[in-house]
Amino acid sequence: MRPGRLGLAAMVVLAASTAVRAADPPKLTDAAPLGIKRGEAVEVTLSGANLGPNPRLVAPFAFQVEPLPPERSKPEAWAFRLSAPATVAVGSYPIRVQTDDGISNPLLFSVGQLPQVAEVEENNRFENAQAIAATPAVVEGRVAGNDVDFYRFAGKKGKRIVVDGQCARIGSGVDPSIRLSQATPTRRFVAAADDTPGLLTDARLIAELPEDGDYIVEISDSRYAGGGRPVYRLVIGEVPVAEEVFPLGGRNGETVGLELRGGTFPELHPAVARLAPLAHTFSHWPRLTVDGLDVESLRSLTVSDLPELREPVSPDAAPIRVAAPVVLNGRIDTPGDEDRFIVATSPGAKLKIHVDALRLGSSLDAVLQVLKPDGGVVATVDDQTTPGPMRNGAQAKIVDLDPQVTATVPPDVHELTLVLRDLEKRGGVGFPYRIVVEPALPSFDLVLDASDVNVPRGGSAVVSVTLSRQEGFSGPVTLTVLDPPAGLTFRPGNVAAGQVSGKLSLSAAPDASFAVADLKIVGEAQGPSGPMRRAATRREIFAQQEYLATNVLELDALATAPAAPSLVTIDAPAGPIEAVHGQPATIPVKIARTTGADAAMDVTALPLPAGMTVAAVKVPEKADQATISVVVAAEAPLGLSTLGFQSKGKFAPGERTIAAPVVALNVVRPVELNLEKPVVEAPAGATVELKGKVVRKGSFRDPVVVKVDGLPAGIKAEPATVAPEATDFIVKLVAEAGAKPADAAAKVLAAFQIDKKDYAFPPSPLTVKVVAPQPPK
Repeated sequence: MRPGRLGLAAMVVLAASTAVRAADPPKLTDAAPLGIKRGEAVEVTLSGANLGPNPRLVAPFAFQVEPLPPERSKPEAWAFRLSAPATVAVGSYPIRVQTDDGISNPLLFSVGQLPQVAEVEENNRFENAQAIAATPAVVEGRVAGNDVDFYRFAGKKGKRIVVDGQCARIGSGVDPSIRLSQATPTRRFVAAADDTPGLLTDARLIAELPEDGDYIVEISDSRYAGGGRPVYRLVIGEVPVAEEVFPLGGRNGETVGLELRGGTFPELHPAVARLAPLAHTFSHWPRLTVDGLDVESLRSLTVSDLPELREPVSPDAAPIRVAAPVVLNGRIDTPGDEDRFIVATSPGAKLKIHVDALRLGSSLDAVLQVLKPDGGVVATVDDQTTPGPMRNGAQAKIVDLDPQVTATVPPDVHELTLVLRDLEKRGGVGFPYRIVVEPALPSFDLVLDASDVNVPRGGSAVVSVTLSRQEGFSGPVTLTVLDPPAGLTFRPGNVAAGQVSGKLSLSAAPDASFAVADLKIVGEAQGPSGPMRRAATRREIFAQQEYLATNVLELDALATAPAAPSLVTIDAPAGPIEAVHGQPATIPVKIARTTGADAAMDVTALPLPAGMTVAAVKVPEKADQATISVVVAAEAPLGLSTLGFQSKGKFAPGERTIAAPVVALNVVRPVELNLEKPVVEAPAGATVELKGKVVRKGSFRDPVVVKVDGLPAGIKAEPATVAPEATDFIVKLVAEAGAKPADAAAKVLAAFQIDKKDYAFPPSPLTVKVVAPQPPK
């Protein structure tokens, strides 16, 4: 069985259920300790809310849970003993807790190899520094607000030690500053670090100890703010660390030769890793061992499905020539160096080019240039602001410190040169990168608006996604779920044409009991070259400093679990329900209540497509049905739109939110214009009739004026008005006697108003021909 979050169920010993049942899904906020030493059973307490009954750990590494006495746990804290085998790679992993009421949010939890020491207060002054009995070790502590922590350890002259403040890497809000001094009256300074290159806001120093004796390590938040989850893991001692691992990733399933440089490696150190991503991520944690210890502070490697190439070994070699799609791996070896790659392409083509460096642990602040063969600049790019998920009806922004660009190949150009350099012309150890080059085609990407969803047994939950449209793609996208587990069904959704947000819904059987399912949410659409299919992903942000995400994990699945049954369930028709521009559409809903759940409720819509509004519906006490009215303005996108609704009511022990399954509306125009014939021939000097019908939709009964534009010279046509209750129309086309034979692509227009504004009705094509007059019979 593959070690993974779902493949280890047989290894988990479930903790005893708590006596009190919680209706809300579990929530994780913290762990104590922040990690474990692999190979040892450690007592762990996960804290948060609703962590019972029957909690189960969900983790992407092999583990074993041993229960503690039930009285040791409570709904806000689950205590158990946890161990992981010595084969688990050192790193910080996303864990969750599943209970009978659902699945929690992810929380980063560390698996290490060093003895762990917990902070003991008071240690906030140099003089009362907490003693560390032996190193190497990892110290776990907290520096909330302006707190400063001090630790004392014994050192030997000439020893090269590492002091590494792990904060963002474990999901902390601390921006650490560390300082190493001798424990003498003069407090002789040895080394300090803050925002170490390659670690973003984290800090790490490597120092050779000048004398035998005691040393003091000081750690604090560099802003003396220590907000959020103000925790740290502080590695102290002789451990192997590398400033550079090259390459930063590779192709899924391949064995990759790695090179470690810098840090505690005075010379290049070779290593090997077979790339296999953690379940439902694009990341691989390598296990690289040197002299009995794993290399510490490694970043995860990126795993791709594209061909992977490396820059030439010799700096004097000519640039390699490639074709998209491809991933280019290289490094800026010397200060001021520039790396070049030639991409074969064709005039008018578009290439999507993205650099991965800083976010993968490189020191490189990359600047990318795209050049023509003659040296002309096609594009120069640095940092980027990219669209994020929808939040409160608006699309969030994420700052990406690595450059990306979509470049259009100029006319008569068959190759482009990519030039990469550091913004400040730095280089050397610690400056690797990856350049992803792909064809830029009309397409889309899907982003999950949440990383997890809990589906009430017998009820429903709505899943929202955000669509990123690329290269002019504006069509509708259908949303489905791949292979849902037994007991879980879904109602398909969509993203309407030209829109960026969409929804589908999941429903669980009353007896659903599946383990956590990592659902693949898939969008399907018709592209210019055929069907397109994309799986939804999510950038889960575990640490952030203001606008900068400092720890992001790419996920490609939605964690889904059955939750406690709702006190009330709402059912709505699947549709599609026809909705007409300028008219309200009604959606009947049915309400099923459990005994005593008689409270009144407010039913509201989740964020709607443009041009649609829904007034909140007041559902009286004990009512078992309601009607939702959706006002569809003329701006609403035509075709299918998926709507989601939720209700809120005050049920013991407090207010509850209940979701309804999504409803599909098919938005149509108020009228259809049908021509009897697509071609009209008018002999010179004659009058002919253009016949057709105006088909009205819903309650639309206003007059419609039909007219013809774009007629050939010598033909005139007076508009025809179709009365409110009429259907047929006749437009007379009069050809002058001297009209010369000709033909034209004319347009038949229907003019009317919606909400006292002219409606933009698309013209119907009509071919009009002027022919020679018919000879008299």
